Amino acid sequence: MTKTQYEQVLKTYPVITELYAAIKEFYEILYSRRDERLETWLEKIENFNIPELQTYVNGIRIDINAVKNGIKLKYNNGLAEGSVNKIKVIKRIMYGRNSFDLLKAKVLLHEHFRCEFN
Repeated sequence: MTKTQYEQVLKTYPVITELYAAIKEFYEILYSRRDERLETWLEKIENFNIPELQTYVNGIRIDINAVKNGIKLKYNNGLAEGSVNKIKVIKRIMYGRNSFDLLKAKVLLHEHFRCEFN
């Protein structure tokens, strides 16, 4: 896309510029670790009247306390999620080829070597 095409798209659909600004604001809310602006941001997003964004806002509102804690707190479950993801990848690779015992041995062997080298 050329610069001229890009400018033409922005002229035709000015909402794209507003959406981009809203995304940057959400990024700032997340990484500033200050959740006070979240409610205002959600209201701004609701005003776009885009069904997909409405669904997103509704999902956040359903679990607003968890979202605010995720913004404020430094703690996360990334280590557990990484381990689960690794096991699922191994499982997908081995799908239909071998038994559960071999899958278990492969996961345990992989963990043993990871611990040895780290």
